Amino acid sequence: MYNIISGLKLNIFKQSESLLMLILSNSYLSTKVLSLSGKMQEVKWKQTLNNAGIPKVDEIFTYTNVRELRVLYNLASNNCTQGASALEIGSHLGASSCYIAAGLKEVNGHLFCVDTWCNQTMPEGELDTFPEFQKNTSGLKQHITIIRKRSEEIDYSDIKAPLNLVFIDGDHSYAAVKTDFECVQKWLAEDGIIAFHDFSNIDYEGVTRVVGEALASGKWMIAGQVDSLVWIKLAKWLQPIW
Repeated sequence: MYNIISGLKLNIFKQSESLLMLILSNSYLSTKVLSLSGKMQEVKWKQTLNNAGIPKVDEIFTYTNVRELRVLYNLASNNCTQGASALEIGSHLGASSCYIAAGLKEVNGHLFCVDTWCNQTMPEGELDTFPEFQKNTSGLKQHITIIRKRSEEIDYSDIKAPLNLVFIDGDHSYAAVKTDFECVQKWLAEDGIIAFHDFSNIDYEGVTRVVGEALASGKWMIAGQVDSLVWIKLAKWLQPIW
């Protein structure tokens, strides 16, 4: 009996493998499968965002693309421990804040958003964007603490350390990014991640320069990158055994 069952399982496996090879070798079928997979992913994301309380988040204007936003969600939900704390520097209208907070909601975490909401460094010029931010993030307000000040003014009493995730997306000048990076390092958890937006963007060399200097120091390593979103963590180099 065991040999019969084993034979049936092997036969089913071979048939499935043959079917998969047929699909992959047929460009039309392969395209259809990929299209269906993409549609299923979109449905899954829509349901996730609905459940989080932010069904219209993708209508919020943002300079962060949807691939990058989804990575931020995954970093918050999959790489943060229960009760984790995260810090976002530069929240603008709240799109990235929503994705990070929604991810943190999965682990009962909390997000601290730092911004003046006066739009000083944005291309569209100065204006008060705070009411729009509050409206856009209202579905997750219990998971967000607002810190309305410049990032260099924040101190330990404003946040809950250690921080498991930091997203730096404020003033993109070299001096500002460097200051933000140096500031948050002392609050970072041992396995915490620091993410930067607009890395390798020719218009914002300050971001790339700061990340490059961090890597060159040997203290940090790249943990991942999607488009212009890069995240780094403290390097743990293997010690040689003599």
